[in-house]
Amino acid sequence: MEHISQINPLLLISVVGSLLIFGIIYYTTQSFTNNRNRNEIQKRLDIKKKKEIRAEERKQASNNGAVVKSISKKTSDFYSTSDPKATRKLQLSLIQAGYLNPSAVPRFLAFRFGMGIAGLVFGLILMITVYNEYTVIKQMMYALASGVVGYFLPTLYLRNRIKKIVLENRSGFPDVMDLMVVAAEAGLTTEAAVERISKEITLTYPNLSIQLNIAALEIRAGRPMDQALHSMGERLGLEEVQGFATMIQQSKELGTSISDALRVYSDEMRHKRMMKAEEKAYALPAKMSVPVTLFILPIVVGVAVVPTVVRMMGMDM
Repeated sequence: MEHISQINPLLLISVVGSLLIFGIIYYTTQSFTNNRNRNEIQKRLDIKKKKEIRAEERKQASNNGAVVKSISKKTSDFYSTSDPKATRKLQLSLIQAGYLNPSAVPRFLAFRFGMGIAGLVFGLILMITVYNEYTVIKQMMYALASGVVGYFLPTLYLRNRIKKIVLENRSGFPDVMDLMVVAAEAGLTTEAAVERISKEITLTYPNLSIQLNIAALEIRAGRPMDQALHSMGERLGLEEVQGFATMIQQSKELGTSISDALRVYSDEMRHKRMMKAEEKAYALPAKMSVPVTLFILPIVVGVAVVPTVVRMMGMDM
């Protein structure tokens, strides 16, 4: 008892306090570790669930893609065997429109067929629900007309897209010729100039850049440059590219300066573009004569004649 009574109370309080603090720190550390382990396990479970969900989505997408590919392949096989020339023409049209995917033709055919069926179904639903007072023959005729419209809508869209891209390519090709002149004067070969220009015009003329890149890859693979440029002209639908290919071939055969030929051809291209702009400007008055005659001339005549007619009627009265 004497030894216990001789113990310093402050020392006892310090020991007990240290044990309490150590216990609190230990408990907090263990709780934090357990929570972190639980969070890590939960994250792993969540990641696993996300991976499973993504795998399921990829599987479903692949199944849907397989169905679409199967339908597209069957449609393409049917059209290619029945009319191969039309299929080749459609493929060229899709390339001119900027669709370079090898499966563009079967997908377009399947989409056109699906749009025809969708138009037919829409026409039938519309006839049954809204125009049910029509006779059955009229309903069938209108439904068939709706299906025909749905069938030809993708073709109309494709034609409009081709016109837009061809116009863009025609307006951008003189700039490509100017860059060809600069590259030739800088000492680059024609093959290297085509590859370099395809990278330079990526932002301004993306479709021309893609086609020039394809031509550069064909030339690198061993195809003659004139043939690669002729193929590029077919893909772009521009006669100017065909003339450019012929000019390059003749320059090589005759041994003339390619830079001089490029400069002359570039000036000719710009002159053609200016002539087309002037042609549109000169045709504007003839085009404006119809709306002026229909809408403006009657108003002018009315403003000039009506007051005189009113005044004469007042004098008679």
